[in-house]
Amino acid sequence: MSALGYVHAWEHYKDELQLLDKKLELLYKRRQKLTPDPQTDSFRGMFVSEDEFIRLIGGFGSEEEMDEEEQDVLGMIESLEKSIESRLAESRTAGVFLPLAYLSTVFGFSSIEERIVMLGLAVELDRKYERIFGFLLDDLTNKTPNISLALQIACPSPEDMRAARTTFMAPNGRLARYVLHPDTLVSSGQTLLSRPLQLDKRIVTFLLDSGELDPKLGPAVQIIYPDDEISPLLVQEEFQQRLRGFITDVYEAPAAERKRLAFHIWGNAGAGKKLQVKHLSRSFHKPLLIVDLADVQLHAASFEDQISVIIREAILHQAILCFTRLEVLYPAEPDLAAQQRLGRFHEELDGYGGMVFLLAGRFNRLSWKPKERLLLEHELAVPDEGGRERLWQTFAQEIGAGSDVDYRVMSGKFRFTPGQIRRALSLARGYSSWQAAAAGEGSWGASLRSDALYKACYQQVQHKLERKATRIEPRYGFGDVILPPEQKDQLRNACNQVKYRGVVYNDWGFEKKLAYGKGLSMLFAGPPGTGKTMSAQVVAGDLQLELYKVDLSQVISKYIGETEKNLHEIFEEAQLSNAVLFFDETDALFGKRSEVKDSHDKYANIETAYLLQKMEEYQGITVLATNLLNNIDEAFLRRINYVIKFPFPDSEYREKIWQSMFPPAAPLSDDVDFKYLAQRYEIAGGNIKNVVLSSAFLAAESGEPIRMGHIIKSIRHELQKSGKILARQEWEDY
Repeated sequence: MSALGYVHAWEHYKDELQLLDKKLELLYKRRQKLTPDPQTDSFRGMFVSEDEFIRLIGGFGSEEEMDEEEQDVLGMIESLEKSIESRLAESRTAGVFLPLAYLSTVFGFSSIEERIVMLGLAVELDRKYERIFGFLLDDLTNKTPNISLALQIACPSPEDMRAARTTFMAPNGRLARYVLHPDTLVSSGQTLLSRPLQLDKRIVTFLLDSGELDPKLGPAVQIIYPDDEISPLLVQEEFQQRLRGFITDVYEAPAAERKRLAFHIWGNAGAGKKLQVKHLSRSFHKPLLIVDLADVQLHAASFEDQISVIIREAILHQAILCFTRLEVLYPAEPDLAAQQRLGRFHEELDGYGGMVFLLAGRFNRLSWKPKERLLLEHELAVPDEGGRERLWQTFAQEIGAGSDVDYRVMSGKFRFTPGQIRRALSLARGYSSWQAAAAGEGSWGASLRSDALYKACYQQVQHKLERKATRIEPRYGFGDVILPPEQKDQLRNACNQVKYRGVVYNDWGFEKKLAYGKGLSMLFAGPPGTGKTMSAQVVAGDLQLELYKVDLSQVISKYIGETEKNLHEIFEEAQLSNAVLFFDETDALFGKRSEVKDSHDKYANIETAYLLQKMEEYQGITVLATNLLNNIDEAFLRRINYVIKFPFPDSEYREKIWQSMFPPAAPLSDDVDFKYLAQRYEIAGGNIKNVVLSSAFLAAESGEPIRMGHIIKSIRHELQKSGKILARQEWEDY
């Protein structure tokens, strides 16, 4: 045989089969000494003869008992083994990939375990071995060797046979766990030695045609190779450098100090968790096996098997193992099955020697206490406003979306992850083109429309605010709200605080000075009907943000701790959308903090303090409305960015309100005197709105334009609701 290395796997298998043939020949010669002509024995296999009994209790003969023919065959075996080992060494030096040698290396097999694998592969390479094994087992229906025959062929001595039995007796051994067919270790009434030896189909596929993923893994698993194209990192580069440096230090540490690593990384969808791991695997020239746990069958019977198959695939590819959507293994109310499933998951990870990443959309307090592995945790937070602005501009250029949108303002309004920004721009481009086509302005490639971009942004947010809040569609602008100049200026200033967040916090460095409290909080105080709710809509409309009115009946609870729990849920969901939160009629919840005289006072103060804390943590806009400003504690007011007092409108502003309430299309009689109405009746804007609407229905019923009489009649009804009665002289003229 040539001492040159192997060129390909099939050349290697040819030598291995030649070696196997010689071992089979030696085994046959040994048996033949005890049964000279087994073919002439018509009762062979049906009873145990005296000669066979002696052979069975005698075991292997010593080398001195071997005849000359056996010695010759044994010499050929030793020569072949040395030749194969020499050629394998040359192949390793030349970098030739040989699946069997690679499999043995990555799983850490002994030489005997490697021979057993080759024995199982033989029937897949040449069908002659089916008949040979059937002959040696006295049963031609057997197509594969059993464990006993495999040990006789693979093990040169009884001592090796006894040691190799543990390969099959230990279910957690790597050969049994990852390479052999599951049926090999299933009893089915058979003794261990009589069970058939069969390789798992995936291992056979790998040895014959390596490279593809196990098809049983389905859509749950994908592999990323180091030379695959991946998107560049535009934010969080410092975290990537930190990861690389730390892992390099661990790898380069002395063997006694080296640790296996696991990382638990969480962050909102689109934060770039997978992208970080992709860049890391590329930097270390490692494949990356990504497993979506949401697509893995969680049934108890199959979950452990699937995870075992996944880990085997990671070992075969020597890949970094990455599990995404880890939260599916940590349900809010775990039952016994979920706990057992999690325990099996941890056990499987303990058996994996490579690097592991656990990615989740939220923080999970891991119950995994890994053996001989260092587990580190990190939150991949939403980029700061400067980072978000760069992302908006970069992604807009990538898709060729021309626009006059101010991306600095967008980055301040929406605390989006990179993935959300990319999806929003892509979707907005489609919406803009669709609207342009409808207007006859061209189709694909049209400039981004502002309304289309905001619509796309809202679709990136998945929250559950509707459970305890009601969405209000903003319909008013600054021109619709009738307020004194001072209050209007305060509203505009508040909106500007959101629009120019990027300049102040990022460009001017105020971000580093504030650990929290970067949101916007406003308190609207004034009598009912003075425009507080309308002003909340003006703010949301001007900033083009969603407005949610919190239903206090769903928030306040008589049970201790429930109010805080509800508030936490509201602010947690709002954080995802950056929505404007509007708490109306907040006197009951946010009244003056009292002296602690009993437990009820104590917990009422805790609720107020908790609200203050959540408002300061929230980076969006919170609007509170109250009718009684004097009931609000001074410490509470200190933490509010803007306290806007809504005065009861005087006659000048009441006249403007009356005029603004009637739409241009409404038929208005000439006898309507707005100045008279404003001076005569001291009612707020909310009451005026009710009066105008009621008078319009009265006019519609009579088939006339809206007259002064309809309005005065409606005023009477409106005042009667609050117990006020008009004197006859105040309305008899109409």
